[in-house]
Amino acid sequence: MVEKLLQMLSITCNHKKTSQPFNAAIATPSSPNHDWEAVGTGPRHYVVCLECGKKFTYDWQMMRIVR
Repeated sequence: MVEKLLQMLSITCNHKKTSQPFNAAIATPSSPNHDWEAVGTGPRHYVVCLECGKKFTYDWQMMRIVR
């Protein structure tokens, strides 16, 4: 109960519940097939904490979050 209350107040979050890995890409409207292109120079894959919304870089080769 106390942990849930602290999470609601954004004091702490364990980041135990995360989304599936996402690839940072967008559809390019200029191409006829709307091909997907990588966005920017930042991390290529990421996951999001489903409780607090924080985004974490994800290493696709090692299959884990990079901290």
